[in-house]
Amino acid sequence: MTDDLAGAYSSIVSPEHRRALGQFFTPYSVAIFMCRWAMASGADELHDPAFGLGSFYFAAKALFASQKFTGKEIDADILDYFLTHAPEAPRLVLRQGDYLADWGKTHEAIVCNPPYMRFQHFANRCEVLASFERHLKMKLSGYTNIASAFLLKSLSELASGGRLAFIMPLEFLNTGYGKIVKDRLLQNGMLKALIKLEPEKEIFPDATTSLGIVLASKNALIEPVRFYAVQNLEELPNVLSSLPLREVDSTDLDPAEKWFKYFEDGRSSFSVSDCVSDCVSVDFYGRFSRGIATGANEFFTMSRSKRTQLGISRSYFLPCISKSAQIKTPVFTHSDFSELEDSDSKVFLLNVDGEPAEAVYDYLNAGKKMGYHLRYLTKMRTPWYKLERRTPAPLLFGVFSRGKYKVVRNLSSAINLTCYHSFYPNLFGQRLCDALFLYFQSRAARRILSTNMRRYGDGL
Repeated sequence: MTDDLAGAYSSIVSPEHRRALGQFFTPYSVAIFMCRWAMASGADELHDPAFGLGSFYFAAKALFASQKFTGKEIDADILDYFLTHAPEAPRLVLRQGDYLADWGKTHEAIVCNPPYMRFQHFANRCEVLASFERHLKMKLSGYTNIASAFLLKSLSELASGGRLAFIMPLEFLNTGYGKIVKDRLLQNGMLKALIKLEPEKEIFPDATTSLGIVLASKNALIEPVRFYAVQNLEELPNVLSSLPLREVDSTDLDPAEKWFKYFEDGRSSFSVSDCVSDCVSVDFYGRFSRGIATGANEFFTMSRSKRTQLGISRSYFLPCISKSAQIKTPVFTHSDFSELEDSDSKVFLLNVDGEPAEAVYDYLNAGKKMGYHLRYLTKMRTPWYKLERRTPAPLLFGVFSRGKYKVVRNLSSAINLTCYHSFYPNLFGQRLCDALFLYFQSRAARRILSTNMRRYGDGL
């Protein structure tokens, strides 16, 4: 029923509306698994902070017909659709409103598929940040996504002895903002298991994110945290009775560390921990920096023909890699850059330092008329067109990849935009750039680094 309801709703509601509210609907088989676990504590009531089309409600009713269910949903349109098209819904108390603005509740069991969107896209972001400081005495990073905010609030509302099951992006396990989330999960041994769902596209076809289930309980028992991974949904119902990939004492889990490494098969002959014991940190040899963020690449980058057409001297430009696809080989040379220039690729970055010439002045004025000076980054700069300073980096790492990450030995004088991360060697690393490049290409390095990457979905 719920899968049919979601399909019908998605056929008449625009993808833009669903994306704006982070709506991705839980398959019924996943909802059954989560509800069964959450209600195993014997709770009289089950709460869903992001009700949507009621996937968890129907799953709970299938398991326990007399189960009381409460829900909260911010989108009045989807609630109206549910109430109009769903069958009779006994023992359901449903309220419309913003869960992140409604404090002071306690729930015996919580199950949730929170909205999937970056925190910056949430309309009342500042109010939500302030409410977390006021009610939970915690200051969330501006990079925290909505799903993590839902999880933190639900953990604070879980009653003693209660259970919680969340399906959500697992990127917080490998991010800086995730430290506060992991720290909260570890308090009083609440975190019981993390289940990485490999078939992301099978569950949420339109989402690009890592995906997993968080199981937590306030049963006051300090137990090892179990890490699982399922390759297909058929494995999910019995996953908790199978052997976990890792079982780690909560006292050995550091919230400041990246946790994706615990999803590695502990029975593998390759042990990252053994390798790391004989290694030094990469920052022993240098530092990483993101590429230049212009705030308007279409304005600040241009090809040779456009530069010539505008009559702007080459002295007002820096050679620049503006797109990842511009580098196709592991070693990038001056000759490679010249080929890009000859093919009229956008490899020139506007660099106005001092009083602009007349042609540059006219171009900047044209940019203002098109509103480029009001973009998020440009309006923070004085003057708006002054970019960050960078020098050419000898090693470049692709920001996004599927399969093997992309590492490039840069022998050109080109700087780079945010499509690449830059590695700048220190005194120890300057003479070892070639050796570091070869190391980062090796299988051992790729395995070690893979445990520290932020993962989204579909191999990204």
